[in-house]
Amino acid sequence: MEINPFTASLPNAAGQTKLQTDNPNLTADDTATQTGNSYYWYELTKNGIHQWRLIASWPVDQTVTTMIPGMIDTVLYPQQPVMEMLIDDWVGHFDPVLTLTDQDQVTHRLWQITEQEVNEDITATMASVTPRKTWLTTTSKALVMLLTAEEWQKLTPPPTVPDQLIQMVQAE
Repeated sequence: MEINPFTASLPNAAGQTKLQTDNPNLTADDTATQTGNSYYWYELTKNGIHQWRLIASWPVDQTVTTMIPGMIDTVLYPQQPVMEMLIDDWVGHFDPVLTLTDQDQVTHRLWQITEQEVNEDITATMASVTPRKTWLTTTSKALVMLLTAEEWQKLTPPPTVPDQLIQMVQAE
């Protein structure tokens, strides 16, 4: 699986307020570009149930298997204990860079992984993983969310991901 860290734009406090009230009209003043290329752990929580995803850069011309249509496709992959260990190591020791609860009472939290060595480990770990060929997307996306079948099944129906939650900053 070819994935890479990326530079992201996240909603700032004003943008998070808009997303919490289901206002999709974010402007440049509502976002902030993060420093450097990173992966992002993404946690969705609803009714006390947590679901974990990894957000990564994905080659636009690559065929992806997707679970939900949207700005960021969700790719299902087999269970990977190494990924769980990396999540445990990161999430437990650092504050999230974004936390918001939407109108459906789903809490969205992102952690930015800035350590180059950890990003390299994630890239190397995921290189040998083959996504499950279950759903096909009609368009390629620059960003994907990776999650296991076990994580996907935790929240049904799947919660909606705000379109403006995270954006890739295009290199100039």
